[in-house]
Amino acid sequence: MGNRNTDKVTDILEEFFKLFYKTEDMALKIGIQGLTHTELHIIDAIGGDTLTMHELSERLGITMGTATVAINKLSEKKFVIRKRSEADRRKVFVNLDSKGKEALAYHHNYHNMLLSSITENISDERLDQFLATFEVILGNLSKKTEFFKPQTINEFQAGTKVSVISIEGTPIIKNYFADKGIGTFSKIEVLKTKPNTVILTEGGEKLNLDIEDAKYLIGVKI
Repeated sequence: MGNRNTDKVTDILEEFFKLFYKTEDMALKIGIQGLTHTELHIIDAIGGDTLTMHELSERLGITMGTATVAINKLSEKKFVIRKRSEADRRKVFVNLDSKGKEALAYHHNYHNMLLSSITENISDERLDQFLATFEVILGNLSKKTEFFKPQTINEFQAGTKVSVISIEGTPIIKNYFADKGIGTFSKIEVLKTKPNTVILTEGGEKLNLDIEDAKYLIGVKI
């Protein structure tokens, strides 16, 4: 695929999702009170299952810390039930409360209505062609998902080149990394991970990070 076609695909997908989320915003305001887009997608990810927090974070492709914060909020709002395992106190299970199940049903019914409406003037043949092509694209993306999975810096193998996509922690911590030339989308190389993590910055500086400091840097392979 040439660059022009790639750019056009990017533009179309961006416009689709912008409009899709705009309509979803309207649906949230009308049919589901007190939920953000992110929280709604977490409810969708849980579905009818009972998941551990680890399973949920894996399913969503987010860190355990981010999942925990979101689930705590959803639990306070009575959309999910969180329960610690009696057999293993380290495990926390989550599933939807009745309020969460109602939100999930509304969300699914809304999507079905929306998709039926926006495809009603497209022939079955053209829709089948679109689905076949998009399934190939989805398959290709699925193969790349693990490669682009965000991880804390100390989880990468030595010798891995990483793009920093998030810096967690307080402003003091973020300022510390900024002073070292590390910000969002900075490129670094992981030189060592045990016992401490050693990274090489874009400026050629080696940084020795302890286990806690290394967890503040979230990145993906490049």
